[in-house]
Amino acid sequence: MVANSSAPVAEERIRIAHVWSHDLGIPASMPFVIPLVERGWDVSFICPPGENAAIAAQRGMRAHPLALRRDFHPPSDLVGAAQLLRHFRGERPHIVHTHAFKTGHLARVLAYATRVPIVIHTVHGQPYSLETPALRRRVLAAIEWLVSVRGDAVLVQGEEDRRTLVETGAVRPELITWIGNGIDLRRFELGPASERDRIEARTELGLSGDEVLFLSAGRLVREKGFLELFEAAARARRQDRRVRLAVAGDVDTGKMDALDPAALAAARAAGVLLLGRRSDMTRLYAASDVVVLASWREGLPRVLMEGAAMGKPLLASDVRGCREVVRPPHNGLLAPVGDAPGLARAMLELAADAARRAVWGADNAREARERYDIRAVVPRVLAVYDRLLREKGLA
Repeated sequence: MVANSSAPVAEERIRIAHVWSHDLGIPASMPFVIPLVERGWDVSFICPPGENAAIAAQRGMRAHPLALRRDFHPPSDLVGAAQLLRHFRGERPHIVHTHAFKTGHLARVLAYATRVPIVIHTVHGQPYSLETPALRRRVLAAIEWLVSVRGDAVLVQGEEDRRTLVETGAVRPELITWIGNGIDLRRFELGPASERDRIEARTELGLSGDEVLFLSAGRLVREKGFLELFEAAARARRQDRRVRLAVAGDVDTGKMDALDPAALAAARAAGVLLLGRRSDMTRLYAASDVVVLASWREGLPRVLMEGAAMGKPLLASDVRGCREVVRPPHNGLLAPVGDAPGLARAMLELAADAARRAVWGADNAREARERYDIRAVVPRVLAVYDRLLREKGLA
């Protein structure tokens, strides 16, 4: 399915600003914004500076620096707020599309204050669920209601997020659009190249032929469940020396729950391969035997979708988002969130059953083609833009 690139009839060039909490949002947005550039729209990003700003420039888009951090930090919060105000007032975007929790909340409020015509937010994994203790759930739902009440659309990737927002009264049902999530299936696929990658990457990682590699990826913060995953890998490895864990990702120093050097050193000492940020994830997926994600909360996690597309069985924490991808006993296993012994048992179970890993991996590769194609997601987002432009008289 290919996005419709026909341009709306407008009196001036449509300007859209995407606000992200990390420059990784730039490459993540590319499938959605390239069709807009082809329409003649002006596309900009507002996010913390990083190497991905060059990707925007190469595509004829602009990236503006944002000092805002993910944790509570008044000095940078004030600077970031001023940067957002300056951009909204100076550039006068027709659409502000926000992402992430803190950044999305502040940017939406400031967009309303500067009379941006259309304000849209995408939920990439909420900080609460229907399982969250009642008081915390009510407080967070009230905050979400305050920042969403004047918005034009809230896009959700998972059905559980939609249900949570509605049942807690955080967002009116008519504002919510389910869009799903997807990946570029042309990048993540099985074939002769992936077989070569598997052999070469495992050699580079120093793995023996019988080791069972569990691969995870993400920002090295506590809420991604890495401390429990490190402990689980150590437990499992003590019982089965073939179990090995590798993690791709950087320490997120902008978060209060960033993993400290002592925790990382202990993980390395226990045999965990800490690979840092990698640009060769397809090779790492090929090298792996199981893809694992122990996160405390997710939207619809790309790591699991990419692992599925690469024909790998999955292991994840039993939280919303993850359980929309992992459905025992069909394609993987779920473990209770924060439960290192439970994760270890699941790792041992999968390590001991190569036949089941092969069956689940093949099923995942086949199903990914049906469920996780980014080309099916893009038109859903563009349709929201076009509808709101018509409703506001801008198209």
